[in-house]
Amino acid sequence: MKPWLLLVVLGLGCATASAQSTSLDDGFSLPSKRLQCQFAPDGPAFTLRCDVLEPAFKAPRQPADCTLAWGDSLGLDDNGKPYFTCHGDTVVDLARPVLAYGQVWRRGGINCVSSTAGVRCSNRDGHGFELARARYRLF
Repeated sequence: MKPWLLLVVLGLGCATASAQSTSLDDGFSLPSKRLQCQFAPDGPAFTLRCDVLEPAFKAPRQPADCTLAWGDSLGLDDNGKPYFTCHGDTVVDLARPVLAYGQVWRRGGINCVSSTAGVRCSNRDGHGFELARARYRLF
């Protein structure tokens, strides 16, 4: 199964714009609320998905087999490389706790650092991404 398809399936049950988030355990929002990330444990694997509202960067070409939203969401699991997600939902939740600039979030082998320039997330293998409204970088 393609990683983005797995996120679509996983995301349908856990990513809603509700007021249920109360802990940084489930994810975080940058202070601007324009970039939010949700953590989803899935058995022995862990996945982080980050969505950016109104991205100003040019995303890679949308795959032909993706008929949903594309280009505003990145995924990362604990052992794989980062990827753009094909999704029909969002992880944006206005009640999501804020990760202050300069703070670090850690869960399931994934680390994220919040800054005024965006967020930088990486997994235990050193793969990850930098994401902001104006740009992204996969590594």
